[in-house]
Amino acid sequence: MARVVSSDEFYYCPNKDGTGVRCTASLTTSSLELKIHGEKPRIKSRTVLLEDVTGCLVTRQGDISGHSVTLTIYYYTVSQNSCRNYCRKRVLLHLRYDKLSLAENQDTVGKWRMNIVSFARGNQLTIFHNDSNSLVVPKLLIFVNPKSGKGNAVKTFNSKIRSLFEEAEISFDLIVTNSSDHCKQVIQELPNVKKYTGIVAVSGDGLLYEIYNGLIARNDWQYVCDIPVGVIPQGSGNGLARSLAHLNNEPYLVNPMLVSILNILKLRTKEFDLCHVSTVSHPAVCSVLSIGWGIMADIDIESERFRFMGEPRFTVYAVWRILKLRTYSATLHYLPTSDDGASCDEEMIPLPPLNKPLPPGKWVTVTGKFISIYSSTIPYIGTDICFAPKSKLDDGIIWLMIVKAPVTKAQLTKMLLSMDDGAHVDFPWLQFVPVKAFRLIPEITDDYNSYLTVDGEHLKSQPVQAQVMPRKGRIFMR
Repeated sequence: MARVVSSDEFYYCPNKDGTGVRCTASLTTSSLELKIHGEKPRIKSRTVLLEDVTGCLVTRQGDISGHSVTLTIYYYTVSQNSCRNYCRKRVLLHLRYDKLSLAENQDTVGKWRMNIVSFARGNQLTIFHNDSNSLVVPKLLIFVNPKSGKGNAVKTFNSKIRSLFEEAEISFDLIVTNSSDHCKQVIQELPNVKKYTGIVAVSGDGLLYEIYNGLIARNDWQYVCDIPVGVIPQGSGNGLARSLAHLNNEPYLVNPMLVSILNILKLRTKEFDLCHVSTVSHPAVCSVLSIGWGIMADIDIESERFRFMGEPRFTVYAVWRILKLRTYSATLHYLPTSDDGASCDEEMIPLPPLNKPLPPGKWVTVTGKFISIYSSTIPYIGTDICFAPKSKLDDGIIWLMIVKAPVTKAQLTKMLLSMDDGAHVDFPWLQFVPVKAFRLIPEITDDYNSYLTVDGEHLKSQPVQAQVMPRKGRIFMR
């Protein structure tokens, strides 16, 4: 049973007049319990889970008495909407305190607020000024990509997102990106990135790629790479945001933006795996989502012309790409995990350059014609694409899908349709293996060669190798 931290009498004020009904409020480390007094109370009790609370506001209620103080609690509870879909809904709870002098009332309610915020955040990244009830306000660095998705990210931030950070008393510096690699350049050149509580991307998955590649490009990357990163989905592909909701069992689809913001407002973090990616013609990069070659990479890149459609662009172009099916020749080497797919805790020795032989180990080699080779370190690579259903954020595994030719168009269609729930991993005509690392050597010809994508970023088809970096990143997650 949760320990009672504070208990006192308030007036519960469900109406705008602020008079309220007398109640006893009991604060535990996990909830706020209200017991309404009176002979026939309309509401006998009410429970607010602190897990759902994002912030508190203390105000003076001058129209009731000269010394009343009101505690307003913001929380987001799970409920069903008109379509009977589960979603998070914003609720305000007003409690008026009117027992002592104004100064004493403010001090008492301030302590309640301090405890509620502290327990609601799980005490992570929450600091209070010594000997006072005032918060040391966390500060985030927020990047907004104005071209993400349908191009509404800036408008959405100002109309819907900004107020949520204000109600949670989290300050921020805002940067609207103006070009490709703008975000990466800012982070790479920032004198003291650790002055921020975390970095947030309001975009698709592209800005996450820039954030981490800006961090690893710094001289102090090993010191700063664990700074918490958050994502608020506004792009065509929102794989990481969807994965976090999936792993938290959160109702994502009705309001993806709200569910993702709540991950950040709680200021809790979790370690997650990154991927070190080397190619022939580009410097080494860091992947947070996926590496693709073959039909899925073709769909990702060639559908860019339909960006105005948002995520449906992938479905539309997939139909065309299946009708005009291509095959590609390559040699693939991969290093499997243990037979049970258990996570790998030990650090691997960095792989040699692509022009050097692979190190000793139980490498598996596959050659021939392929339809697709694709990998990810997280469950979802898009809102409705559950690529690796068994994936965890910190399992130390790259989940690798290998589709060799020949495959019929009907089979390929079934594979893509089955990715909404991850059923594709059981098809006998494809391989889905947990690996620690892999090296792909595509055969480059004068004919068409598939794109290579890293987190959706386009590279020319070329040799590539990837190696998991277990728990090198940190993500905001409830």
